[in-house]
Amino acid sequence: MSDCRITVLIVDDEYLERNLVKRCIDWNALNLEIIGEASNADDALKLIESLKPDIIFTDIRMPGMDGIEFSKIALQKWPDAKIVILTAYNDFDYAQMALKIGVSDFLLKPIDDEEVLSTATKLKALIETERSERNEFDELKKQIQDNLPYLRERFLNELISGSIEDSAIDEKLTFFGIAFNDSVYQIAALSAIGPVEIKEENRLIQNLRMVNYVRSYFKKLNKVIVFVDTFNRIIILSNNESLDLYKICIRLKNKITKDIGYNTNIGIGNIKSSASAIKTSYKEAIDALNYCAAAGVDNIVMCYRDIQATSEESKINNSRLRFCLKSGLENETIDIIKKAFSGIDAANTNAIPSVRITALDIISICCSVMLEVKENFDDLYLREIESYRTIINAESVQVIVEHVLAIAKSAIRAISKEQADNMNNLISDIKRFIKENISDPNLSLSYVAKHFYLNPSYLSRMFKKETGITFIEYLINKRMEKAISLLKEKNMKSFEIANAVGINDPNYFSSCFKKYTGLNVSEYKKLAQRDELS
Repeated sequence: MSDCRITVLIVDDEYLERNLVKRCIDWNALNLEIIGEASNADDALKLIESLKPDIIFTDIRMPGMDGIEFSKIALQKWPDAKIVILTAYNDFDYAQMALKIGVSDFLLKPIDDEEVLSTATKLKALIETERSERNEFDELKKQIQDNLPYLRERFLNELISGSIEDSAIDEKLTFFGIAFNDSVYQIAALSAIGPVEIKEENRLIQNLRMVNYVRSYFKKLNKVIVFVDTFNRIIILSNNESLDLYKICIRLKNKITKDIGYNTNIGIGNIKSSASAIKTSYKEAIDALNYCAAAGVDNIVMCYRDIQATSEESKINNSRLRFCLKSGLENETIDIIKKAFSGIDAANTNAIPSVRITALDIISICCSVMLEVKENFDDLYLREIESYRTIINAESVQVIVEHVLAIAKSAIRAISKEQADNMNNLISDIKRFIKENISDPNLSLSYVAKHFYLNPSYLSRMFKKETGITFIEYLINKRMEKAISLLKEKNMKSFEIANAVGINDPNYFSSCFKKYTGLNVSEYKKLAQRDELS
């Protein structure tokens, strides 16, 4: 059957009725083709199996199986079919029941040519729309299948970056056919150290060669995925609880050196117990990888757990540094950083590896706090990577310390600006909420604070800081502005206006009004009526 034509089947136990339906309109003019007819439901069901008609006109009363039972079975066999019930007047309620089982329409006998034409035209348009949507869906589905490897790689990068909601992870894993069964998740990040002087084309070829080599190496191991992150690092994601990722990476590193001739640094994150924590293991793996570079060592596999002790013994006051960054305390932040580097002889080049590690810890904290304030700072990862490069390539302690101080100052400015923008947006939302609910007598500081999930004392302080007046003053001013507007526009009594602006006590309203305008309500109304007030 051609996809472009729309076919019709007629089912009625009376020959004259079938013939009437066939001849009542010009079916060909509508691009509809009558492909069969049947005198009973059983024969019609057989025709449906072979012909698969798009539209079925069927009588409701037939010997044996009636039209409703036939329609129910027909729609089970061919759910895309559009069924039109033909019924006499005394079968009207019966036909209404038919609509509930999925029948598209019904026509009353004796049939009217215009009604048949209208129904056929409507169903034709519906079928054409459904076909178009189905074709579009199939085309999109094909595009998805064609781009599945790319989409899968992009999903894995979103997974390790933490940009996917935890609640959506399982659904996306299923869609991409990734089965995570063991409650063990661990990331390793690999960076190959090849020739420095190399054309970009050759570099891309060698990167691809490395990726294919690592994929081939892990191909026989279950529950291990190899992909490339946005910085062209090779990422190994293990969900295999029986796999010792550290030992397997040691062997991989040695084979790469032997077979390809590259030195390789590999950083390994800690084991996590949920897919939502993969992003943390990835961050740890990158920290371990950067540790290798900062320490100036090549061809090493470094576990994050091994550098945690080093970080814990560092002179950095992590919690205090995070607090100062979040609070915009630039001088205190600088003091903490300088203290972390105190006692180091700037002229001692042997101190550079340990200084690099401390510097990377501080930059990691700065970036972490920035991400807490805002999920996506522009080019944050690029700035972080550039900082790593600067520190790794630095040949003096002074250059490293100066760079870290510059990064910290930049982070404080970015964090403070974002917090200020957030507060401005919040105050704007609160003002809008007050305007929209000005007639609500419950409108108060505690009411608004509860609506925006804020502490009332905090809201009071921040509102005064941002607007220059207290929350109560602002609320009363807005209620009085609304009251003046109502006085000018409508002939309302004082107590009615009070209620309209959310003040149930007329005496309190009068007091507020006089304090705001210098006049009582009646005086203001008289002046307004004489157009002496604008």
